[in-house]
Amino acid sequence: MKAPKLFLKPLLFMFLLFGVLAVVTSFMFTTRLKREMTREYESKALALASSVAESDIESILQLDAGSVQARIAQYQDIAGVSYVVVTDDAGEVIAHTFTPQVPEFIQQLSNDTAKLLSGDEHLLRDVTFNDGPNLHVARPILSGLGGYVHIGMDSKVIEQNIRESVMEQQLLTLTLFGASTILAFLFFHNLSRPLGELADYARRVANKDFSDVPVIKSKDEVGQLATAMQSMAMHIAELVTNLEQRVKEKTSQLEEARDALKDTVEERTSELIRANTQLKIEIAERKVIGEALRKTEKKYRSIFENAVEGIYQTSPSGRFLSANPAMARILGYSSPEDLMGAIYDIGTQMYVDPKRRTTFLEHIQDNDEVISFVSKIRRKDGRIIWISENTRLIRDTDGSVLYYEGSVEDITLRKKAEDQLKRQAFHDSLTGLPNRALFLDHLHMAMARAKRRKHLFAVIYMDLDRFKVINDSLGHDTGDELLRNVARILETCARETDTVARFGGDEFAILLEEITAPRDAITIARRILDGVRQPFHIQGHEVFTSASMGIVLKTDGYERPEALLRDADTAMYRAKELGKSRFKVFNQKMHDQALMLMALETDLRRAVDLNEFEVVYQPIICLETREVCGFEALVRWRHPKHGMISPDQFIPLAEDTGLIYAIDSLVLRNACLQITEWQNRFGTMLSGPLTLNINVSGKHFGQSMLPGQVKRALEDSSMAPEHLNLEITESALMDNPSIAEDILKQLKNLGIHVCIDDFGTGYSSLSYLQRFPIDVVKVDRSFISDVEDNLDSQAIVRTVFSLGESLGLKIVAEGVETPKQLIFLESEGCRYVQGFLFYKPLSVEEATSLLVKASM
Repeated sequence: MKAPKLFLKPLLFMFLLFGVLAVVTSFMFTTRLKREMTREYESKALALASSVAESDIESILQLDAGSVQARIAQYQDIAGVSYVVVTDDAGEVIAHTFTPQVPEFIQQLSNDTAKLLSGDEHLLRDVTFNDGPNLHVARPILSGLGGYVHIGMDSKVIEQNIRESVMEQQLLTLTLFGASTILAFLFFHNLSRPLGELADYARRVANKDFSDVPVIKSKDEVGQLATAMQSMAMHIAELVTNLEQRVKEKTSQLEEARDALKDTVEERTSELIRANTQLKIEIAERKVIGEALRKTEKKYRSIFENAVEGIYQTSPSGRFLSANPAMARILGYSSPEDLMGAIYDIGTQMYVDPKRRTTFLEHIQDNDEVISFVSKIRRKDGRIIWISENTRLIRDTDGSVLYYEGSVEDITLRKKAEDQLKRQAFHDSLTGLPNRALFLDHLHMAMARAKRRKHLFAVIYMDLDRFKVINDSLGHDTGDELLRNVARILETCARETDTVARFGGDEFAILLEEITAPRDAITIARRILDGVRQPFHIQGHEVFTSASMGIVLKTDGYERPEALLRDADTAMYRAKELGKSRFKVFNQKMHDQALMLMALETDLRRAVDLNEFEVVYQPIICLETREVCGFEALVRWRHPKHGMISPDQFIPLAEDTGLIYAIDSLVLRNACLQITEWQNRFGTMLSGPLTLNINVSGKHFGQSMLPGQVKRALEDSSMAPEHLNLEITESALMDNPSIAEDILKQLKNLGIHVCIDDFGTGYSSLSYLQRFPIDVVKVDRSFISDVEDNLDSQAIVRTVFSLGESLGLKIVAEGVETPKQLIFLESEGCRYVQGFLFYKPLSVEEATSLLVKASM
């Protein structure tokens, strides 16, 4: 049988009532009992603590743990005593009855007691020890100075007595309560059943179940309650339905609002996070920037104060707003303050030309800056200096000009150096005359003026004659002084409108402008020649020189000044070829000849590379036997286009271009090989060994390569050196006498013979015959050709023969072409001749055939 819940209330009331009575009774009884027993335990514990504290104070004070431990161990056997602990005044344990050590909470309690108790107070506290309640008593020894005694009394005895007494009381009370409960249940069961049905229906209504309405027909309040409840249930059903609909709608709205709020919160949170992060970054950046600004300001302040360049700020009106010490120093002031106080108008007080300030302002207004603005300014002491300014314009946010700021550099020394460099770049350092670059510039302007209007001008190119001899004999100092004197003569002979320039070495050029006719240039050229011919007194020497000049009078038709100079130079070299100390006016024929010569030079270089040269051999005849005793090797150039070219045409060009060394080496090697071949083939059939005469250029005596070339040729051909005669002109020996003498000695050491070619056509002939190691003399053909009817030539040839015989020299007459010449030479004792009367120069094949016939 299920008890109605309505019964539970009165039953619960009765239960509570009896329970309260029982509890109150038990509590009062228990409290009374516990208080009495506790008071008894406390008294006992305090008595024990006092006994411990007073019984062995001396051991405690001496911290004699053994004595104290033995003392308190006796108290462990007293009923109800759980533990005894003795501590010093700081709460540190001296002795205890715990095994093996004092629990941590007892130790902590001892420490707290030492801090809390003062005087003769004691402490009572309930603690748990060995899973049971204990009464902890703490008593000070000598008011805490000697320490503390802690005794734990087991409270289980008290609780056990209390529990037994309470149980007896509760059993009696419970018996009465049970009987009353049974009677109450039976009484209220019938009374509470209809209420239970209504309660059950109320629960179903709460679960939205409005069916099965209970039928209660009683006429009392319970019946009225059932009727009212049925009516209320119907109304509640309707309200619940409406409420559920509204709750559903509101819930949907709330969910939407919640989602929107969630999105908004997330968005705002994200924005706040970003803003917070950005704020942190900005704060960090500002700290860094602030520190950097402080360092930068300090650094730039140091730069500003210690800069070598002047740094300034000026107002648009021309007053200094700020300046560094360098700026004041450049302008001659002792400090920036003096500078700013003294100058109130830069344009009139600083600039030598006030218009420069106007130009400065125009530039900076147009470009907002001025770079490398060079001006002359006046310092405080009046000295003029050059400065270079770099300035920029500073505007405010509205675009209005605030001030100008920039730097100033003193470039006075640089300007002087630049002027000096410009002068050095366009003037000759030795004579002070314009150099080639400046002359070409003036010539270019003269040519431009001539094209614009009728403007006559002429160009003279001049070269000193035999200047190298003066340099080599008297020294370069004398040569330099001669050049300076010649420069002064040229400036004297020229006019103010003319340009006199030195191109280097002993070459000069004169640009004659504004001439009225070509004769003006001729007149000036003659005046220059006369002036240069005058003796110069230099360092105790009387120096003579002359000049060769080329003149270009017809200057129209030239597009480049270099071409005009080229033609003047061509005319000058033509003047040298005609005998020097004169001038020559350029014409087109000279240019054509120069082009032809240049083409010939190109062909000559190719001929050396392609070995287009041939060696021919002219026999030398011994008049005693009328047999061939030797050959003179002569070079010929077989041009692929122009045929055979005479040595007179290409040998001078080869000497000028330096190709003569290769040509002479080629002739020397081939001729030595050929003579050796003939000697080996016909030597035993001839009356004597064949000799070889080879002409070598005088250029070899300016260098030291010739002995080595001769030695290699002899070694390669295995030719006996005594059979080789090197023919040298008189001029080759006299151009470089000391070098020539040394080279001749080296050649003689090789065992060869030296032959003087064209003897009698040079100078100092008799002196060098004695000075140099000469073996053979060849009488020039110019004397031989006139011996038939010219008594002077006969006397000269006769003298040469007599001189050669006296000096022990071998004399060879060359250019013998007629029988009368031969008769005269034989009558004078000549032994060796060569010339067309006997043989012309022969090819290798022709010479071989000649030797074959001679050996038969």
